[in-house]
Amino acid sequence: MRAWRQHGVAAAGVVRPVVLIGCGGDRWPDPPPLDRASYEARYQQWLGQRRAVAADAARLIGVWPLPEGETPFGSDPTLPIVLPVATAPAKAGAFRRIAERITVLPAPRTTLHWEDGEPVTGPTEVPGTLALGSLRLLFEDVGEGLSGRRFVTAWDEDAAISRNQPAIETYPIQPEWRVAARFVAFDAPKSIEVGDVRGGIQYFVAPGELVFRVRGHDLRLAALTEPEGVEFFLMFKDETNQSSTYSGYRVLFASAVAAGAWTVLDFNFAANPPCAYSPYTLCPLAPKENRLAVAVTAGEKRFAGRKE
Repeated sequence: MRAWRQHGVAAAGVVRPVVLIGCGGDRWPDPPPLDRASYEARYQQWLGQRRAVAADAARLIGVWPLPEGETPFGSDPTLPIVLPVATAPAKAGAFRRIAERITVLPAPRTTLHWEDGEPVTGPTEVPGTLALGSLRLLFEDVGEGLSGRRFVTAWDEDAAISRNQPAIETYPIQPEWRVAARFVAFDAPKSIEVGDVRGGIQYFVAPGELVFRVRGHDLRLAALTEPEGVEFFLMFKDETNQSSTYSGYRVLFASAVAAGAWTVLDFNFAANPPCAYSPYTLCPLAPKENRLAVAVTAGEKRFAGRKE
C-alpha cells in the first residue's frame, strides 16, 4: 500500500464510515443516516484533495530503476537515467546503491542541492529529495529489505501542471452507492500477490473480505490492511473501466472492523490511483479477486488529461 500512497497521494479526505452494529438473519442493514450538509462539505473537500492528487502525479516526468552499483544521471541520452530537462548538465553525477543505502556522487561543477537548500559538495548518503535547478528527484522503495526494488522519480517545479490543479470529473453523489458491508475474516490472513505498472510484483496482506449487496446481488472485495491499520484498503475493477472510468482500477477506504461486524463502503469516494494521471508511477494493480461484475457508476471518472 505504501507505493500507492506515493507522492502524498493517500486518500486523504475520504470519509471514515460509522461502524454498524451487526444484525442476524437475511436482513441487510442500511448504512447509518447522514447529515446532508456535513456530508456535502466533506465531499467538496475530497474533490479539492483529488485535484491536488492529480496535479501531484501528473507533474511527474520520469521514473527509473536504481540497481546495485553506480547509475549515472544527466541529460546525455546514453546514460541509464536521462533527465528530460534541457537545463540539466550532460552528466550531473551518479547514484551508488549498496543494499538499502543510496549515495549521491555529484559530477564536478554540478550544482546539486537537497530540497532544503543544503548543497551536495561530495559523496553524500541520501537524506531526502534532491534538487537540480527546477528538477526534483525522489527516491522510492517498493518492497522490504534486500529484496526491495529502488526507483528514482522526477518532476519539474517549473512545469505548468505544478502550479495549476487539473480538472477532475466524478459521477454525481448517489446514495444507493453508499452501502453496508460485513467483514468476513479468513481463517488466517492471506498474502496477496499483485503485479505493478513497473513490471514487478508487490505483496499485500488481506485479513478477509467485505461482503455487500447491490441491487439484490451479493458482492465481495478482498480487504487489505497494514500492520496496526485502522482502515481497510480496496483496489477494485468494475464494468465502467472500459468506458467512463480509469481502465486500470479505482481505490476505496473503509473503517476496519472485527470479524462479523459491519462497516460502510461509500463508492461516491472511489478514487483514481496515481497511475491514472501519469505513466511515471509505482502503482500496484488490482488483485484478480477484486473484479466486480457490475458497473459502479459512482466516484471519480477517467482523467481527461492523460490518454489511455
